[in-house]
Amino acid sequence: MPTSRGRLFRKYVVVLLVLVGGVLMASSLVELYFAYRETQRAIVRVERAKAVAAAGRIEQFLKEVELQVRETTRTASDDPDASQVGTAKLGFRQGLGAALAEQRELDFLRVLRNVPAVGELSHLDLAGKEQLRVSRLDPDVVGSQEDFSRDPKFVEARAGKTYWSPVYLKNESEPYVTLAVPVGKYAVEVTTAEVSLGAVLKIVSQIEVGQDGYAYVVDSRDQLVAHPDSRVLRAKRDLSTLVQVKSARAERSIRAADAPDAVVAAGLGGGQMLAAHATISPLGWLVFLERPAADAYAPLRAPITRSVVIFVLGLGLSVLASILLARRMVAPIRTLQEGAARIGAGDLGHRIEVRTGDELEALGEELNRTAGQLEES
Repeated sequence: MPTSRGRLFRKYVVVLLVLVGGVLMASSLVELYFAYRETQRAIVRVERAKAVAAAGRIEQFLKEVELQVRETTRTASDDPDASQVGTAKLGFRQGLGAALAEQRELDFLRVLRNVPAVGELSHLDLAGKEQLRVSRLDPDVVGSQEDFSRDPKFVEARAGKTYWSPVYLKNESEPYVTLAVPVGKYAVEVTTAEVSLGAVLKIVSQIEVGQDGYAYVVDSRDQLVAHPDSRVLRAKRDLSTLVQVKSARAERSIRAADAPDAVVAAGLGGGQMLAAHATISPLGWLVFLERPAADAYAPLRAPITRSVVIFVLGLGLSVLASILLARRMVAPIRTLQEGAARIGAGDLGHRIEVRTGDELEALGEELNRTAGQLEES
């Protein structure tokens, strides 16, 4: 059966260990939490910055295309080379007049020459009928009178807005969009352009997203627009059900401070992925960067390991300190106990020596006086 002295020593050790170890554990957990949060934020900031940079490049590309298409009303004298290119192909002489028809075709040819992404340009009159079509691959068409009056591209542009169509695949391989802009001060006519998104695919393919990560773009209807893997792109996937897409769309309805920069969710290819995004402003498109969550959060292992090692070392030191401190606390008590036992057994000449400078020392002196008085009597 354990002695009272042993029980007291163990009690002191346990109490001191709980106090010291508890404080150490609390401080380690707090440090680990803040280190984890800071490292996590740093990782997310890096991925977010990549997404924002990619979105900026795509946005700049689309704006440049739109600007070039809008500049198709410049005079041919501004570009003598365009006049030489278009001289042999001019044929549109009806409806709008020879001079205006010639100018428009020259402008279209200039855009085809300067903007490789534009594959075809068309001019629609105020009734929505096609009067001119200039193509990079197909023969030019003059005065086809094809009716586009109910087509969204004409309706939107006729209302003075810039229209971007949903993405479609040409030859089931390369993604294209239709751009339509109003022509003239009163927006009575419309110019349309078929724009290849090959440049967007190139931008997406060049983004570095870890070893197993990837980037992709979805349009305003949450349809996949660009992906490094053409097989995934040809599948024409609707991504509106993905958690990361829902979260990105929901940002518009909540305060910016509450909007998550990234989420961990199932990726396009399955598995838990860290997904960061950025918005392509003119179109409401989204650029996503996804990489395996385990890979993305690998830098978190270092602070976790460091905190665990520090805690284990600190706990070991606290155990040693608790034992030493408990011994120092128990030693004078044992001295008092042993001295009192000897005096009680009749050894009245025994004196207790406790030098603690506290109540224990005062108690020892009191016992010594009592023993002295008993011895004198």
